[in-house]
Amino acid sequence: MVKKIILYFNFVLLFVIGKYVFMLYYSDVFGAYTAWQWVQVLYFGLPHDLTSAGYLMALPFLLQIVFVWWRGTWHRRFMRFWIGLCLFLVIFNYYSDLILYGYWGFRLDRTALFYLFDSPLDALGQAPWYMLCLFPVFIFLTWWPLKHILCRFYPERRNGSSLVLGSRTERSRNTFLAVLCCGLLFVAIRGGVTTSTMNVGRVYFSSEMPLNHAATNPFFSFMSSVFKKQKDFGKQYRFMPAEEAAAAVQEMNTPGVLSADSVSGSPESGMLPRRLLRTDRPNVVLLILESFSGAACTGVSADADPAIMPAVNRLYQEGIGFTNFFGNSFRTDRGVAAIMASYPGQPTNSVMKDQNRCNRLDYFSQAMKEEGYSLHFVHGGDVNFTNMKGFLTAAGFTDITGDTDFPVSERLSKWGVPDGKMFDYLYDEIVADTARFLKVMLTLSSHEPFDVPFRHFENPYVNSVAYADSCLSSFVNRLKETPAWDNLLIIGVADHAFGNYPAGIQNHEIMRYRIPMFWAGGALAASGTCPTYGSQTDLGATLLNQLEIGHDQLKFSKDLLDPTIGHYGFYAFSDGFGFVTDSIRYIQDNARNGQALSGSYDPDGLAERWGKAYLQTLYDDLSKR
Repeated sequence: MVKKIILYFNFVLLFVIGKYVFMLYYSDVFGAYTAWQWVQVLYFGLPHDLTSAGYLMALPFLLQIVFVWWRGTWHRRFMRFWIGLCLFLVIFNYYSDLILYGYWGFRLDRTALFYLFDSPLDALGQAPWYMLCLFPVFIFLTWWPLKHILCRFYPERRNGSSLVLGSRTERSRNTFLAVLCCGLLFVAIRGGVTTSTMNVGRVYFSSEMPLNHAATNPFFSFMSSVFKKQKDFGKQYRFMPAEEAAAAVQEMNTPGVLSADSVSGSPESGMLPRRLLRTDRPNVVLLILESFSGAACTGVSADADPAIMPAVNRLYQEGIGFTNFFGNSFRTDRGVAAIMASYPGQPTNSVMKDQNRCNRLDYFSQAMKEEGYSLHFVHGGDVNFTNMKGFLTAAGFTDITGDTDFPVSERLSKWGVPDGKMFDYLYDEIVADTARFLKVMLTLSSHEPFDVPFRHFENPYVNSVAYADSCLSSFVNRLKETPAWDNLLIIGVADHAFGNYPAGIQNHEIMRYRIPMFWAGGALAASGTCPTYGSQTDLGATLLNQLEIGHDQLKFSKDLLDPTIGHYGFYAFSDGFGFVTDSIRYIQDNARNGQALSGSYDPDGLAERWGKAYLQTLYDDLSKR
């Protein structure tokens, strides 16, 4: 077993060396970075290396248990073969990545297979002729000596006495050690014992994407993409010819679906003005509220219990309350992508989990960063869950605070640090920050299993929301007493609604996707309600317009205060979608051969046409990302 542990760390060392070979080869790119940044590449990239080495050594570690009870030359022969095979695959992978990175701009993944099988000459033609000529030479000159060195652990000839099984006690002890090592190896492969598993974005640490690429292990990148189930998005949800879908999208984005000139304002202003802010460049705090259902907010539902979200209800009155706002999907990863990247949730996919596509999305945070805003993301849980860290890095965030930034004594719930402590932390950050900033906080206490230090409601979900709301109330009240309040815009929006509130609600129902969104803060120059139909994707364009920052890059985002365009809500559930305006709605279950579901009201078929065109256009766009 000791030999296998040494082999494991030899593979880790090989991966580490590969990182520096990669950066030296592309010295024209990485030569501009400091020595400390090169060290950071090694440090932050190490989790990938440990996981990759774990995959390579998984089978040998498992076979060690067999070898304890069944000695023989088969084990030595297998290990020599396995070492040679793994070395060849790793070196082949690294050399291919070395060739292709300069042309593709991302580390090796299954894309290489697409091009190799589809057009091998074109794929190989991207590489310099000398690299292709040196390819077999390099493979042999690196593979053969390394194989020769590592295989010395398992020489060709061994003394026959070494094959004696040993006593039952000794074999039992060795079996226990082998099982223990297998368990530790599983932890390395998984990427730790937290709720998140290893993913490409785990090693992202810098706003400089080349440094993130250098930290990425190309062997892990390739294998994770190969074994990840891939779908041809361009062939999914084909409802109509492309020309017809484009015409339908143009229809729905013109006035008539719902114009924003119907919004109402405070008694003093009469109508809610297009301009909501006192200043062009307020500091912005975006609160993404875990599982805050519209059914529990009086500003969204007249039937809501006002005792559940008193703070949110009050902010609906004091600031701007959006009364017909929809979550684009049903999970946090999809909701955050819809909010931050203005990218709609998809019925069959989570774009956040695909790092390559994350790198190609457009984020309102990036637009704000270019205008001088500093970015800070705060979450009391694991920021690596569902590749969130990689997504946030692509969104321009380098200052990312997660559960590991707090002592273990403060991680009091299953998911991490409770909202009360996180709101306190965010408050301190706001009052201490003198630069222009965007701070985003994702809450977590209202996530199952709803373990919160608060007991006011019998229903666990309702109780957890009431707790989070009470934390929000204290946070806002304290900020009102500080100078920071006057130049502060606070936006609160749910990541999605809770799937089982109210009891008996079905997954496709419209109320399942109605969520609260409010704007508050001293930077607001108006108050009132906005009944315009919209969804999370519309936050980006609406905010950037208020900041007088262009948003043409946000393809799926609409300014909710713009009366010259059409407005609607769109949401996706498992293999289905809903399309909603003020007068018509259409809900479709694709798993039931496109059957319209209860809650649909579409006498002229317009909502069906628009909803299908929207979903088809979304998947066309997804296939090109």
